[in-house]
Amino acid sequence: MNDTLRYLPIEDVAAINEIDVNSLRSLYTKNNVFGNEERFKMIDGKLHVLENYKYPYAQTVNELRQKALILAHTENNLSKEIAKISGIKKTTLDKYFYRFTFKQIKQAKEIIKYLTLYITQNSILPLEELNYD
Repeated sequence: MNDTLRYLPIEDVAAINEIDVNSLRSLYTKNNVFGNEERFKMIDGKLHVLENYKYPYAQTVNELRQKALILAHTENNLSKEIAKISGIKKTTLDKYFYRFTFKQIKQAKEIIKYLTLYITQNSILPLEELNYD
């Protein structure tokens, strides 16, 4: 379930995503000013970028959401339950799950935390064994 955060050379990520390398470099500069360096890492003196730099935790959030839906049965119930334990408004959670982008790493990690908490509080099975079959 853990996203394997793969860092690739900036040139490779630019080629994969069909964008200009300078666009990624400017994103690095912008994020570096605000201290958000999780998408970027210096390896052997060269700048590397997460392969999925736009939505680095999307896969983890999606997998946890699917597991939580096994327990909640519907997106509506899931949003209600997560709202109870997180203090985040249900309508906000509905929008998060509907758009499902989680561009902001901090926001994605927060949702991961609450989904994991919900699952562990409501499932008799360990997180790893909770699957649709």
